[in-house]
Parts: sequence; structure tokens; C-alpha cells
Amino acid sequence: KLTALHDLPSLGKRRAKDKLIEGTAVIAGGSVAGLLTARVCSAHFTRVLVVEPEEWTSTPAALSHESQHPKGGSQKSFNPRPRVQQYNSVHNYQIFTYLALKEMFPDIEAEARTIDPITVASCDLHVYPLGRYLRPPIAFYKGSLPKFLSITRHGYETLLRKLVKNTCSNVEFVTGTVTGLNTEPQRAHAFCDRLVFFDLSASTIAELCLDCTGPTMAALKWISARDAPVEIPRQVYDHKLYYVNREYHVDPSAMEAVCIPGGYANASIVYIFYPDSRLDHRILMIMRRENNKLQFVCGGWDMADRPRSAADIRAFASDIKSACLIPDYVFQILDVLEKNNCDKSATFNDIRVPPAYFNQYHKVIDQIPSNLIAVGDSVMRVNPVRGHGCTKAMIGAATLSGILHECRPVNAADSSLQDLPHDFARTFWTRQNNRTQPIWEQLKSEDYGWSTTIPVEGEILDHGAPVRWYTRNLFCAASQDESIAAAVYSSAMFIAPNSDVTTPSI
Repeated sequence: KLTALHDLPSLGKRRAKDKLIEGTAVIAGGSVAGLLTARVCSAHFTRVLVVEPEEWTSTPAALSHESQHPKGGSQKSFNPRPRVQQYNSVHNYQIFTYLALKEMFPDIEAEARTIDPITVASCDLHVYPLGRYLRPPIAFYKGSLPKFLSITRHGYETLLRKLVKNTCSNVEFVTGTVTGLNTEPQRAHAFCDRLVFFDLSASTIAELCLDCTGPTMAALKWISARDAPVEIPRQVYDHKLYYVNREYHVDPSAMEAVCIPGGYANASIVYIFYPDSRLDHRILMIMRRENNKLQFVCGGWDMADRPRSAADIRAFASDIKSACLIPDYVFQILDVLEKNNCDKSATFNDIRVPPAYFNQYHKVIDQIPSNLIAVGDSVMRVNPVRGHGCTKAMIGAATLSGILHECRPVNAADSSLQDLPHDFARTFWTRQNNRTQPIWEQLKSEDYGWSTTIPVEGEILDHGAPVRWYTRNLFCAASQDESIAAAVYSSAMFIAPNSDVTTPSI
């Protein structure tokens, strides 16, 4: 109920050809959530139509893993995807995402390693939650930690786009915008409206429509523009999170003398620090990514700092207040960057993270069409510091796959097309919410630990105080007990339910 793990074995399986659902699945949005759901729908529908408004995604550059360099000598990173704010920002991916990708695309590891061997790595996090080192549960995993994806955000989207285009012959990509929906009375569903979707020039009848437009939240607009508009309950709060993403290109040989556990050449995540809200408000992350990229994130709640150089990052790190000292190798890395004048070619981007929101479709299931669903940030945008965004989209895609495998479509009386069962959306919204709402509650509770956060209307910052107390003690215990560390690790990687960290023994 709490995870999508049981949906993984069938995730890559295709319906028998003579049993594909006759009709079109229309996907609004062609970023990560749209590409993942396109792969899922390609195994179930005779036609899948991905409608993406940014024309750049249909160019050869959108299939290239070459770095996009700033123009005109600027050090501000170039973003060819202006609708995707964090396209060039540091991203992390939980183990669950890699397990799901292995089912979707059996050759994913080989394909990813053609970009750079580092893109698939052992999931050693080098993480200091609330300032305490969380040792990787190597003994629990019998000496070998699970693999995970270690790639930039733009590298991940590019890889997905190539894989979908190369392996899913019934997926079509068009440049346009899904602008609305109408009732189609000739094929009205017995329990709800049918949907007719419009792109720039034509309309398409959708057996299933998915909103994967992220913060655009297109489905909210479609539903509110109907003759009988539906108000979707929402929660919104502002964590006032800021961060600077700094990206260097560094030859690994320059880092040979740096004393990173396991060695720099074997590191993917170099260092992650999350603060204790009673002591500090700053975040520091260092990640090694494909093509010799070394990415830093200096961020925090209501943060005023804007580090632009290795010296700025050193000052930022030195000011952090924590239960444990920042390891020496962090400063050794900064020494190497300065010694090799790496600031000269580095790029940066400043991000003011927009407020978090949760569109609670699951509360009004009976008022929305039964063939309309949404995945990823179209439903929920959370604080990005835990790296949940792309994994949340994968949970939605895996949930969709499981339900499509279970459902048996019915033949439409007046055409050769088929209808999904009348309870399709109800099943999806309920199941997806069970698996993703805990992410919202956990991160909201954490964000409420800072007095600068503006809470959800009607709530106060004391909301979630018991969760914050428990989490502090959990990380303290996990830093001393490997069995607890294993439970925290597995739950954080979405390969175990979050209830595993609240067992009586813990």
C-alpha cells in the first residue's frame, strides 16, 4: 500500500498485441514525468501522443549529452528548457528509480554507461542528516550496496527521451499545448464525461489523459474552465528556500590526493549535509556527475548567501553549525579547485524555489472525469533538497502501470475504441496518494522547523513538531546502530515502506 515495489515486475511487460487498448493515451508535457508515463502507456495503448510546448525538445540538441555552454562569456548556466527551472540544478535519484528503469528499459545500465561509466554507481550517499554521519548499511546488503543512477538532471531527461524514442514505436511527439477539454456526448462514459483534447491545430479523443505539465498544473485549468467547474482542494506553503548551483569541470586526476572515503574516482555523491533546524538553516551538497562535472549546492531556508567561487563556498561551509565537523576532504576539494583556477570556467545558477503545493485530487474523485489523471509535480511539488521530485514521478508511473495491468477495458458501443473501467481514476488517485502523501507530510514537517517558513493557511509552525523530534532521535540512533541505519537508508531510497523506521524495536 505504501510503496510501488510490487508493481515493478510487470512495469516493463507489454499487453499481448491483440489485447492492446484500442485508443489514444494523451500525455500533456514531455519532461521526466511525461516520458516515464509514455513508456508505461506504450505497453497498453495502440497510440500514445506526447504534447510538449517547448519546440527545443524536438531538435537534435535535445538528444545530445554534450554540455550546453553559456553564451557571450557569461558564467550563468544556459538553460534550453525555461519551463523546467531546475534543468541545470543538482539532482539525486533514489534506488527505487533505478530499479524501475531496469524494468522499463532492460539495457538502461549499458545505455547510461555509454555517456560515462559513473552514471550507474553503488549508492554510497556520504550523507550527514542533521549533521551526523549516516554510515551506509554495507553489512545489511552483504558487502555490496544497491546501484542507483548518478547523472545530471538534463542528462537524465535526455537519456529518457532517447530510450522512449528508440524503443516505443507507438509513441508520437508533437509540439503544442493541451488547452482544454470538452464533453464528447456520442461516446459519453456511463459514469463520467469523456474527454476531447486540443493541441495547436486539431482535437484528439483520449481514452486516457495524463497531466504531466508540472508546475503548469494544466488539469486544474482544464477542470476549472468547464461549464461545471470543480474546485480542487489545495495545500500551499512557502519554505523560502534558496540555493546556488555551482558546476565545475575537473579532471579526476587532479583530485587523487583528496582523502575521500573510497577515493574520488569512485565517488558519485561526495558529500551531503542537511541541517538541524535548531542550529542552522544551510544545506551543502557536492556531487560528481558525468563528463567530469563536479556540482556544488549551497542553499538554505531564507538564505542570504550567494556563493560564486570556491572561496565563497569555503566561507559558506566554514560558517555551518552542526553536531559534527565538516570532513576535511570538503576543504581539500576546494583547495584543488582554487589551485587549478577552476572558477574561471565554472557556471552557476541561482534558484529561488517556489512555494510547495499539494493538489488533492483524491478528495474530489467523484467530480472529475474517470479517464483523467496527473503524475509528478502536476499533483505535488515538494522541497527539492531530498531529491524526491523525479522519484515521485516514477512512483506515479509505476502505479499507473500496475493499474493498467489489472484493468480490463470495455468495448465502446458505437465505435471500435475501448473505454477504461469507470473506477479507473478512483483507483489511481487513491493508490498514488497512499504512496506519495507521506512525502508531503514528512517534508512539510521538516520545513516547519524554520521560523521563516510561511505555513499552510490554517496551520501553525508547531504542526509536525513530534515528527521533527522523532526524526532527530532517529538519525542520532542510526549514526550508532547499523540495523537502524539500514532501515533509514532503505526507507529513504523507497525500497522499503516508511513505516519501517517506526517499528517498536527502533
